[in-house]
Amino acid sequence: MRVTPQTFTAHGAALRDAAARLFRAQGLESVRVADVSTAAGLTHGAFYGHFPSKAALAEAACAESLRRSAERWRAAAAASRAGGRDPLHEIIDRYLTGQHRDAPGRGCWLGALGAESARAEPGLQAALAGGTALLHAVLADELAARHPGWDTRQIQAGASAVLAALVGGLTLARALAPDPAASGAALAAAAALARRACDDPP
Repeated sequence: MRVTPQTFTAHGAALRDAAARLFRAQGLESVRVADVSTAAGLTHGAFYGHFPSKAALAEAACAESLRRSAERWRAAAAASRAGGRDPLHEIIDRYLTGQHRDAPGRGCWLGALGAESARAEPGLQAALAGGTALLHAVLADELAARHPGWDTRQIQAGASAVLAALVGGLTLARALAPDPAASGAALAAAAALARRACDDPP
């Protein structure tokens, strides 16, 4: 049966989505091509019509996942601003939650796989860097709007500080998850640090 271009595109998207979910939940090494194909509702052979290797799929999944995260951050900031709320605090409060901590498969690639991706093949490292830059840009744009008097160095450093607090806080909270009190404290402390970075000139 001939596959239409629309179906081919949909299959590729299904593979990326399934891979992103499985990789974030289980780690890059634990997931097999067969696992991704099954989760996407496709055959093992169909996979290789879209990606030459698991590494190529991981690269594509990383790039797409972080692009979507950046889009969600921008949408959340815009909705918050329109509703009279603080855009940066909205991003922070949505990221540093118990729900995000407990569901890495549905969360941020950087928070779930940042360290593992940074040790992977150059293609995945590049996808991680590019996607991280998109998240950083959202924060930088919001900081520039918030502080017209800040120079470029301050805006860039401030965005890095907020992003570090978000990802570092989530990572620590997950590491401490067996101790709910300590894990919750890590989320709260990271949120406080991120909020402070929004207003303290670097």
